[in-house]
Amino acid sequence: MVNVALWVLTIARLAVAAALAWSAGAISAQAAALSSAERQAIVRTLAEADPQAASRDDADLLAALRRHAETELGQRLRPRAVVDEWALQPPRRDVSRELEAARAAGTLEAWLGNLSPASAQYRALREARARYASLTTRGWSILPAGPTLREGDRHDTIPALRARLAAEGYEVGAEAEPTLFDASLRAALEAFQVRHGLEVDGVLGPATRAALNVPAATRLAQIDANLERHRWTPRDLPADRLEVDTGGATATLFAGGRPSLTMRVIVGDPKHPTPMFASRIEAVVFNPPWRVPGSIATKEILPRARRDPGYLARNNFTWVGGQLVQRPGPKNSLGVVKFDLPSPFGVYLHDTPGKAAFTRADRALSHGCMRLEKPRELAAILLSPQGGSVEGVETAIAAGSTQRVALRTPVPLYVFHWTAVADEDGRVAFRRDVYGWDRKLMIALGGVRPAGGAMASAGSTDCADA
Repeated sequence: MVNVALWVLTIARLAVAAALAWSAGAISAQAAALSSAERQAIVRTLAEADPQAASRDDADLLAALRRHAETELGQRLRPRAVVDEWALQPPRRDVSRELEAARAAGTLEAWLGNLSPASAQYRALREARARYASLTTRGWSILPAGPTLREGDRHDTIPALRARLAAEGYEVGAEAEPTLFDASLRAALEAFQVRHGLEVDGVLGPATRAALNVPAATRLAQIDANLERHRWTPRDLPADRLEVDTGGATATLFAGGRPSLTMRVIVGDPKHPTPMFASRIEAVVFNPPWRVPGSIATKEILPRARRDPGYLARNNFTWVGGQLVQRPGPKNSLGVVKFDLPSPFGVYLHDTPGKAAFTRADRALSHGCMRLEKPRELAAILLSPQGGSVEGVETAIAAGSTQRVALRTPVPLYVFHWTAVADEDGRVAFRRDVYGWDRKLMIALGGVRPAGGAMASAGSTDCADA
């Protein structure tokens, strides 16, 4: 016996979501995953329908299911139409054919249950979305402009700051004195700064105030943008891989599906965004030379040389066949280790002599290449299956000569861009929309446009960096 009420609710929810998503382009509940009971109700309803005399309601249900499936499979938008620098997308699937085949084979419920990405992060972010959807109904307080505040200060803004942090679930402690910036409030503010990729100083300064004042509706739309990007990524990632997250400016090496090495990364600045793509690391190059891209030579290196005649020699530059090249050495912009990988965008993965930049909260500083905090450790791990070691890496570097060591088994590389990441407790770490990609995707999805702030303009990618 079909649960009519549940079936009506399900078809109504899917139909409204489809109408919004495909007619007005608005974000629905992001095609919230169908519950097991809903999938069973759909299957029973369609099984009882007469194929020769399908009712209008059954046709509407099938149409809504097709749109639901296309959304969950990331086929609602074409990524490159939204962001030029996106080169990741699962193969497009023939949803109509799959739907009819699943219905005919009696596997519709299983097919519906396998549409969404299966990653733990996608599930956690979707669960967190429900909480933020609830938050948007009441919002949170906006802090007025005011002075920089720190522990020990007293100010009329403190009650609003305490309420704002509490609204998002931060532990602000018992309120002893309403206008006092106490130790518990500092700890809550530091936790907020950690989660949002800000400088962690426990001080209410301009950057932290701006992050606190992002409306709840915009945070919800940011979660939706990240859910959509998850749908655009490959569904079956290899167990051994390197992932770079340009939103968080971090890299994680996975071995057997588990993180084995994490590090900070310097990524492209707003004018030179690091693109999102998949590739493979094919070799490790010790003491690489840097063949300076023409645009960097023209715009940066040669003007410095004109102002300072000794600049080129002092920094180990020379001309080779009409191209400016920086010889291997401690000043080389690629550092002492580079990882060879085919890339349609011409970006590199490499070391850097500028180690101090890794301590910065904002690490969107490069011309598009990815500078690694721990390139020596990464090289040793990647070369270990063929006898490589930390000592061997140091020996190769100390030799001073350029040496390219091919990996017997290339390691897959994925460059993603996440600006909302949920933990298992539903807490979300948000990152600044450095490249304006969230904004573009929010607009394409028809959701809430972020208030204020200019959209970042993407420029060309030119590696490496001077």
